[in-house]
Amino acid sequence: MLTAILVDGPFFIRRIRQIFPSSVHHDARLMADLVWRLSAAHLFERNQPKRHLFRIFFYDTPMMNGKVTLPVSKQNIDLSKSKEGQFRSAFQRQLQRKRKLAVKLGEPASIDSWKLSEDAQVDLLAKRIGVDDLQDEDFVPDTLTRGIELRMGVDLASLAYKKQVQQVVLLTGDGAFASAAELLRHEGIDVVLDPMWQNISEELFTYIDGLRSTCPPPERAAEFLSRIGSDNEHEEMP
Repeated sequence: MLTAILVDGPFFIRRIRQIFPSSVHHDARLMADLVWRLSAAHLFERNQPKRHLFRIFFYDTPMMNGKVTLPVSKQNIDLSKSKEGQFRSAFQRQLQRKRKLAVKLGEPASIDSWKLSEDAQVDLLAKRIGVDDLQDEDFVPDTLTRGIELRMGVDLASLAYKKQVQQVVLLTGDGAFASAAELLRHEGIDVVLDPMWQNISEELFTYIDGLRSTCPPPERAAEFLSRIGSDNEHEEMP
């Protein structure tokens, strides 16, 4: 069975940061390693036919550039030099070095607002910090992901009509894929959704053939990290 794996990049990064400790959040090499490992894990499942990887498609926003005004200090900075901007740039470079993995970028998005980072939200809700303690690094650009859904939809339709694969795995929690998934199923392709332990609506089950999360649940994230290394540049593909 030939399997294509499509990863919603912004969703993947958000879920990893919700599940794994903060030491992972801006580690570009380890984050890219997690993309490959968690995707490739779908090729192996007990009591299921052997699967072979067609390709992993990772959809992301373009690298962030341009000058913006920081939310707290009001300083003007080059976004490409910010912590998040440098991470996304390094992360995409690491992904591009992976075998059988294609990075597909959406449209550039203007940055005119900010939102709290995942770490800052957790600390604020836990009352470890107060509003007056927030600093510029506690915020990330609030950008709209444009073009990603369209690119995923086009690729899903192409996989269906060309009959290039027998199975498609979607790492996303968004129901926007529903119509494309329905097309895949009509063409006889097995559709598996990996929401990375995020709850999904009951209606999505009518568009998929299976539900499976290969990332560890939050309570096992530290144990999972202790078992893997971050450097798989020479690791042989299954």
